[in-house]
Amino acid sequence: MPLAPPTAWVTAGRYEADGEKKHATSTEPHTVKLRRQLVLLSLCTLALPWAGCQYLRQVDQALSQGQMQILEATGNAVAARLASAPELIAPNANRSGRPPGAQLYLNPLPQAPILNGLGEEWRALELSPRVLRDEQGKPLAQVTLGKHGDQIYLLLTVKDRSASYHDPRSSGISSGDTVEIHTALRQYTLPVASQGPVRALWYDARRGDYQRELRLRGRWAASPHGYQLEFSLPYALTGGELAITVLDRKHSDGATPARRASTLPADSRPGALVEPLPALQQELEHFARPELQLTVVDQEGFVLARAGSRFIRDEYAPGATGESDTRHWLMHWFYRQILAGEPLPPLPRDQYPESLIHNRETAGRWFDARESGGDDERIGVVSVPVVTRADDIIERPLLGRVITAQSASALQSLTESAARRLWLTTAGAAGLVLLLLLGYASWLSWRIRRLHQAARNAVDASGRLRGDFPQPWVKDELGALNRAFASLLSELDHYHQYLRSLAGKLSHELRTPLAVVRSSLDNLSAGELDSDSRRYAERAADGGARLSSILNALSAATHLEASISQAEREDFDLADLLEVLTQSYADAHPSHQFRLQCPQPPLPYHGAPELLAQLLDKLIDNAVSFAPLGSEIQVVVSPKKKHLLIAVSNDGPPLPDGFGRKLFDSLVSVRNDGGKAGHLGLGLHIARLIADFHQGELRAKNRDDGKGVTFTLQLPH
Repeated sequence: MPLAPPTAWVTAGRYEADGEKKHATSTEPHTVKLRRQLVLLSLCTLALPWAGCQYLRQVDQALSQGQMQILEATGNAVAARLASAPELIAPNANRSGRPPGAQLYLNPLPQAPILNGLGEEWRALELSPRVLRDEQGKPLAQVTLGKHGDQIYLLLTVKDRSASYHDPRSSGISSGDTVEIHTALRQYTLPVASQGPVRALWYDARRGDYQRELRLRGRWAASPHGYQLEFSLPYALTGGELAITVLDRKHSDGATPARRASTLPADSRPGALVEPLPALQQELEHFARPELQLTVVDQEGFVLARAGSRFIRDEYAPGATGESDTRHWLMHWFYRQILAGEPLPPLPRDQYPESLIHNRETAGRWFDARESGGDDERIGVVSVPVVTRADDIIERPLLGRVITAQSASALQSLTESAARRLWLTTAGAAGLVLLLLLGYASWLSWRIRRLHQAARNAVDASGRLRGDFPQPWVKDELGALNRAFASLLSELDHYHQYLRSLAGKLSHELRTPLAVVRSSLDNLSAGELDSDSRRYAERAADGGARLSSILNALSAATHLEASISQAEREDFDLADLLEVLTQSYADAHPSHQFRLQCPQPPLPYHGAPELLAQLLDKLIDNAVSFAPLGSEIQVVVSPKKKHLLIAVSNDGPPLPDGFGRKLFDSLVSVRNDGGKAGHLGLGLHIARLIADFHQGELRAKNRDDGKGVTFTLQLPH
């Protein structure tokens, strides 16, 4: 019995393929997006090195504070020792009460300079000169003093572009510019000359004239900005006190000097000469330690003793071997950038700032030694005052200060060592966490893809549930979602099985009451009835006959599904089968033309020939029911590499859109005949069951010319 093709046709396979594409297009980016999110989350492990840098800075700051405290403790110990023995730091009792700025410092000289007026040996020593200012506070000259043996050496540089030299024709001894040397015993006058030996004169009151001092030797020389004096005198001539006065005159006429600069105080008593103290140096050596510099200065900042020299670690010294030889400059720069804090002031070469010298409080600070030529970056300096006693009532004079200085090289080495270990640990931990997160992301993505694939394959091409949804073992949210899907699909499969058996049950249950109705109508028709009653009885009998045919079709479809599953396959010639069937169709439907395009026999195939013949019957019946009279119905067989294509094409109305896979479902019929022909929509459903049995695929689509429909059966080869 030909089954009625619906008026609305939809290519089920095509629809499913499109649906898969749309579904894949809508879900695939979400999977990639989740992985990217997890990868980005994994990058948060890079915050671990940043936290490590902050930790290193805190450690370095704590170590720096600890080092400053150690320096302060050392300075306090030395200051306490010197306070108990004030003769070590202040042996000259005459200096007490002298005004600040009157004293001159004698730098210890390694060798006696050559007295040629040029001062080359002084510049090599890089000593800080004492600046002499005139009455207006402008610098007029600068002087540097040193001591070697029992001789005092002096280098005086005067800034005077219009120097007035001594005129020999003048009767006075100071007709031009003059330099005066004041000692505790005498005052010497040195007339300025453009060049040549120094002539020192002192006034002999007993004889009433000026006498020349031959023990004061030196030489004048012209300089780019004025003149220069280099001379020496025995320390015994000074009496421990010395002052220098520079007189600048406009002309060599012996007039009153226009400018004057001097270290002589207002009481006309020269200031004391300050020089390093050997006893204090010997005492300070007892506190010396490696990489520690101890300096004792007086109340004016003059260095009295110093123990320790450079801020250079032994391992960094030239020629030394050790870690410094292998440390790359890039690594050094990297650690410096990590531990960099606020910029430090440069380390002074010869004298510390006044904040560390001219006060009575303990003070400390860090310096940057790179600009000073040091190999270490940071130098910690702590200044501790030395007083004999201090209380709230009597303030003892400040004897001096003890300055302790130490480089942070040891501290930096310790910090860098900790930094290396921390970097290795952090890098290893970050790498491990990154791998774990990436592995977890991949595993989670794999589970989501597996769930997605299972959801896509839950329904086969015919719309039936497969019932093999995976059951996960992981008891987390995603596993619960997977189990919920499996439970839902199981319930749907049970309901689907109920719907599939509903037709057979209904046909079985309705067959008995229908037989009662039909027998009653037969008995009624056998009796005497008027014309109207007989017409009604005949209509009821026709309706009962159609209802009986419907029940028979339902029962046949139910039994056919069971018979299909039990069919046996065999090898046969598919081309020969199609040839015989096409001839039979031509004989059965003379109002239509049939044309078969098939390769030359044999076309071997392994399947159930009876079922394939039944499938082709359904397709031909649908084609005949829609094709116009006299039109041609084509059956085309196309062998492919992995499958066979059997296409049945006919003229007729095209398939409407939106009907979907229902075209191959059971009890689907959209014919407009009101079901008078008894079409229940089981024909294409049975055809699809047979195609599924052969693991094939049945599709329907409109022809390209829009004038007919083509059903295609794809069978695996």
